[in-house]
Amino acid sequence: MSEESMNRPVSAVVTSFNSVKTIEKCLQSLSWADEIIVLDSYSEDETVQVIEEQAKMLETVIIIRQQAFKGFAQQKQDVINMAQHDWVMLLDADECLIPKAINKIKRWKTRKAVADGYNLPRVEWVFWHWAHPWVKRNEFIRLFNKKKSHMSQDLVHESIQVDGVVKKLYAPFKHFGETSIKVKIDKINRYSALAAQQKFDRGKRCSALRLFLYPVFYFFRQYFIKRQVFNGVAGVINATLNSYYAYLKYAKLYELQQTKD
Repeated sequence: MSEESMNRPVSAVVTSFNSVKTIEKCLQSLSWADEIIVLDSYSEDETVQVIEEQAKMLETVIIIRQQAFKGFAQQKQDVINMAQHDWVMLLDADECLIPKAINKIKRWKTRKAVADGYNLPRVEWVFWHWAHPWVKRNEFIRLFNKKKSHMSQDLVHESIQVDGVVKKLYAPFKHFGETSIKVKIDKINRYSALAAQQKFDRGKRCSALRLFLYPVFYFFRQYFIKRQVFNGVAGVINATLNSYYAYLKYAKLYELQQTKD
């Protein structure tokens, strides 16, 4: 890995759409970056106005771009391509770094990079409270060298793919994605259709046995292995709905098999 100068510059990039409730926290948590680029999908609320207000308040340069939504993966790849610097921090508009993470990344900027991408843990908002600290956190690559990285082409659950070394960096960020049961159910319906189509296009098929048994296994994994049990009633609801997502994904795949095979 090549030597890098200390205090390496980082571009923070964000995609947004109707994110007026969360975009301010997101941008403020990225004010340490050397530039912030927001790619908005023509929001119909006051998202752009809030971004413009933050651009006047924060010392960091904030650049706003707009384009029609091209899909989750392509939208993120496009905003990454707009970054001036090689090192990129990627957040969604409903995510924000916690103070501990900001301090960690500031220290990281002054040291030699030992990887080409870094996995960061995400803290989830579970309907009406933050997840219990004992719940297992998912990790995502959000800090990376764009010269050695690219977005996966998944229709849903897209991710950064790094052609190099990946390490963990304990710099947690919060996710306000599922603020109510209704929001989660709406998301489940959209995402399960995309996930089923993606599996079908890649030649994967679902048996009747898998359709019946997989959701049961998925609930067990969510509630016990990933420790949703510590989230109380919210954990029971969340694990149940995640199991429903697994069922709906394969049910829609099974339907595609009947109608398109």
